[in-house]
Amino acid sequence: MFSLYLLAFMTFKMRNCSIFLIFVIVFLSSCASTVKITSVVEKNKEGDFLLKWEVSPDQEGQIDIYSAISDSALSNFVPVKTSQITDQFAIFNPTGAGIREYFFLKTGNTTSGIIANRIIEMDNIKNFRDIGGYFTINNEQIRWGRIYRSGDLSSANIFDKERIKRLGIKTVVDFRSRENAQLHPNRLGNGIRIISLPMSMGMDTVNQKIEKGNFSRSDAIKYIQDMYVGIVEDYKQEFAELFDILIDESNYPILLSGALGKDRVGLASYFILYSLGVPDYMLEEEYMLSNNTIDITKVVENAEGYPEYIQEALTAVLTVNQAYLNYTLDYLREKYGSIDNYLQKELRVTNGKRNILRKILLYNP
Repeated sequence: MFSLYLLAFMTFKMRNCSIFLIFVIVFLSSCASTVKITSVVEKNKEGDFLLKWEVSPDQEGQIDIYSAISDSALSNFVPVKTSQITDQFAIFNPTGAGIREYFFLKTGNTTSGIIANRIIEMDNIKNFRDIGGYFTINNEQIRWGRIYRSGDLSSANIFDKERIKRLGIKTVVDFRSRENAQLHPNRLGNGIRIISLPMSMGMDTVNQKIEKGNFSRSDAIKYIQDMYVGIVEDYKQEFAELFDILIDESNYPILLSGALGKDRVGLASYFILYSLGVPDYMLEEEYMLSNNTIDITKVVENAEGYPEYIQEALTAVLTVNQAYLNYTLDYLREKYGSIDNYLQKELRVTNGKRNILRKILLYNP
């Protein structure tokens, strides 16, 4: 069973009332239709687009697939294939017109949300992906191609830089420490603004403990949990500045970048998506996705030379864990009363800023 990120756009008429619903892996609560589409697209090993779907309840019939190289309007989409619902997947060769291609599916009067591949393949940049496409609790979809996230950009090669250019990225927000940024500067070419919002993670301490052989998996988990709390407490001003950047539409598309793009970037992405109203279980999925996009065997050289308990500690440091996120959220709720209070009182994410974010980042029906 494939991972389900998107549910459907659905249009139908009930009595003399036209109702348009966008929803996310939930049951319709009013004027309920019996037909739902779930779908996702990803790149396979051959570089083709692999589109997967499910229609519930189970049924037979045809499903029409539409494609476009721009998601700016549904009128850009053209029919590319008709398949059987029971096929549950289709493969498409890239047109070559752009890095991204967008799809939606239709059967009868039921239409899926706009779908695109979340992960963008890079040579030397880890964990590069789009945080668009998710749905909010108010049944609105976040636009693709507005905010990306990634690991360190300093090792970007010509291929990577060209892809970043073709994605149209205007602004990079770099969360690496000042020392790291100075030692490994980002050189992405003209036209891309780099804004430094440095947040230190104190990894030197971890490295010293590992070299001394005095670091277990439980030590690593506790260290990361405490580090997360340090980040949300010590860098409120940096997070607040991030939201000031986000409400200026001239900065888009934006790329959030860190060392591996999983901790500081993960928390930043969480706060952004939370502010837009993405439900908890999708926030967790988005956070945990870093474990699928980072190959830790390529992060640490000769890791197999360490004792097993050190390898386990390294794995805990170099991956994300639901326990890290939950620990931090519980801390914020206990100290500030709620995540909303923390965002509003400490990060200056007012209702006015949220409305601006929605205008910039949500598809307009």
